[in-house]
Amino acid sequence: MSGKKANEAQPEKNNSTGSTAEEKTATEKKTAPEQDIDTTNASEQKQAAVEQKEEEKTTESIDELKALVNAEKDRYLRLMAEFDNYKKRISRDYDRLVESANEKLILDLVDVRENFDRAIQSAENSTDYQGLLEGLKLIYNKFESVLGKNGLEVFAAPGEQFDPQVHDALMKTAHPEIPEDHISEVYEKGYKLKGRVIKHAKVIVSSGPQS
Repeated sequence: MSGKKANEAQPEKNNSTGSTAEEKTATEKKTAPEQDIDTTNASEQKQAAVEQKEEEKTTESIDELKALVNAEKDRYLRLMAEFDNYKKRISRDYDRLVESANEKLILDLVDVRENFDRAIQSAENSTDYQGLLEGLKLIYNKFESVLGKNGLEVFAAPGEQFDPQVHDALMKTAHPEIPEDHISEVYEKGYKLKGRVIKHAKVIVSSGPQS
């Protein structure tokens, strides 16, 4: 009887051990997914933190770029305002320079005009035509001096080489002494102002001696 009871008690012990193993296995099976979930959450949190940090850096970069753009815009506007003021100042200086140059020219021409007035008054009360002629020559030379001082140059004379860049040919005729394509007669003189042609000379061009 005693041996039978012992044998009967043994399965109970075995059953108890089996139950504990099953519970442990179930616990392990239950714990593994939870660990995976915790790992996933930690990874997601870490990724979110990284993304937030990158977003903050991007926001800072955008703010810095905006500040730089605004600074460059202000600098550009200041430069444009300064350049506009510079153009206005240059324009005013140029106008004053032109006015000053014109004033000097006019004053010189006023002297010539007064000389003409005196010559006319003298001619009205004198029959000395030779003296009048000499006076007119002096006035003419004064006038030429004024024009030359202001950069005017007179050109074109008989015998010069014809140049279509500065001469206008009215006609071409034979000339016994002047070679072909040279000026035989000046109808109107040409004028240059500080080296620039402002009026072409009107001339007659020689075709050489008549054959």
